[in-house]
Formats: sequence, C-alpha cells, structure tokens
Amino acid sequence: MLQTINTKILISGITILAAAALVIGGTFAWFSDSETSKGNVLAAGSIDLGIDNHSFYNGELNEGTTWRIDYDLSDDPARQFFNFTDVKPGDWGEDTISLHVKDNDSWLCADVTLTSDNDNGIVDPEGDDGDVTDGAGNGELADAITFYWWADDGDNVFETCGPNSTVPNCVSEELLPAGPMGVLNVGQTATVAIADSDENICTGTEGPLTGDTVCFVAKAWCFGDTTMTPYEQDGGNQQNHPDTRPVICDGSGVNNVAQTDSFTADIAFRAVQSRHNAGFQCVPPTPTPTIPDLE
Repeated sequence: MLQTINTKILISGITILAAAALVIGGTFAWFSDSETSKGNVLAAGSIDLGIDNHSFYNGELNEGTTWRIDYDLSDDPARQFFNFTDVKPGDWGEDTISLHVKDNDSWLCADVTLTSDNDNGIVDPEGDDGDVTDGAGNGELADAITFYWWADDGDNVFETCGPNSTVPNCVSEELLPAGPMGVLNVGQTATVAIADSDENICTGTEGPLTGDTVCFVAKAWCFGDTTMTPYEQDGGNQQNHPDTRPVICDGSGVNNVAQTDSFTADIAFRAVQSRHNAGFQCVPPTPTPTIPDLE
C-alpha cells in the first residue's frame, strides 16, 4: 500500500515538473517582427567636364583645331584652340566651344594664360618700322591680335536681335570683356567667368550650369582691327557659319614690327561644384585691408 502511494506521489511530482517546464518555456515565446534594409550606400558624386570645339580660320573650317566632345583633354591627340604658324595682317579665327558637365550642377570658369611672347629675330622690315627689341618676352604679335568672347547659340556667329527680327524669343549675344593677348605678362592669367554666383552667360540669369546640359562659348580673334559688328540673329544653328558670315578683320593698319614674332597661350576650363558653394566666384574679390585704429 505504501509503495502504491509513493508511486502516485512520484507520478504527480513528474507531472508538476512537466507543467512547470511548459510554463517556463512559454515565457520565451514573445510576439516579434523583423525588418531589414539592405544595401545602404554612400558614394561620392562626380563632376566631369567635357569639351568640344568647332574652329574656323579665315572662314574655312579648320580640322586641326576641331574635335568632338572629349572628357580627358591630353596631348595625344593634341587639343588646341589655335595652332597657326603663318598668320598675316587681316587673318582671323573663330571657335565655338561647347562645355558639358556630368553629372552635377557646376560653376564654370575659363583661364587664359600667356605662356610665351617672343621676338624671333629682327628682319629688315621690322627694324625699318622701329623694332629694336629681340628675344624672349619682347614680341609684338600678342599686342596686335585681339580676342573676343561671347555666349553663342552654337552657330559660330556673333548675332543680335534687330528691331525687325522674326525669331521667336530672340536672344541677343553680347561680347564679354577681352582685348589683345599682349595686355598679359608672360605667366599671367586672365579669367572669364562663364557661370559663377555673379552671372551665368550661358542662361543670362544667375545660377550654375545644370548638370548634363551644354553651354556654348565662342572665341574670335583678329590680326588687325574689327568692331565685331553682330549679324542678325537667325535663331540658332542654321548651317550658316563664318564661311558666309565672317569676322570682318582689317589688317591695313598693321606695320611690320610683328614679323617673325610668336606667342603661345594655355586655355583652361574648370568646373566647380555648386552645392554647398553658393557664393563661388571665378575671380574672388580682393580683400580690403583693415587699417588699425591707432587712437
């Protein structure tokens, strides 16, 4: 009888322990949910400036200084905006440069640096016209060739809207400050603001160049005198280039002092991010010195 009671007590104990285990195990079965965001990335953006050039020399397309869009200008092949070694008074050139920025809005500037200005010997006509300075840094050609810049619509022609213009939403093109290359000393740089916080010649309004858009900037030069009188605006690239609407360059007033002379220049374009850089200027203002109060 005692054994039967003990057996019942043991079975009851095992049952209680089993029930307790179920209760304890149940306390770990919480309601739950899980969400995962995968592949989170921080990657730096890019600003990649591409340039192409459409070049005319004395009204003829010049293949040697014309190229399609290139995002990596290098010396192979050479990318030059002018490379003419036998210029004469009355010669002129015109380039329309297209600027493309991938992939972000950017400020744009052009920097022109005179890298040499040489008198390569004084021939008799030079000396007869008063040239007495020979050698590096003493050339007169840079003083006789004047450069002109403007925002173009892509047709290589300086244009304005006349009073009888029939072009819808006609836009006149305006010359930018420029002048003879000789106003620079060798090693000195002149900067043309294309788009900075002060102006945007591409759009005519303030603000940067929008990413993945194009801006046309034209450059012309004349060995002599020209007033750069604009032609009537034809509304864009109408296949009517400087072969029919040339730069009128008068070389009759040029004497012989520039014979045999040469100059070289570097033309660089730079793109700078506009985001978080709202006050960017191609030519930063010169700080005004503060004079201490001595009283």
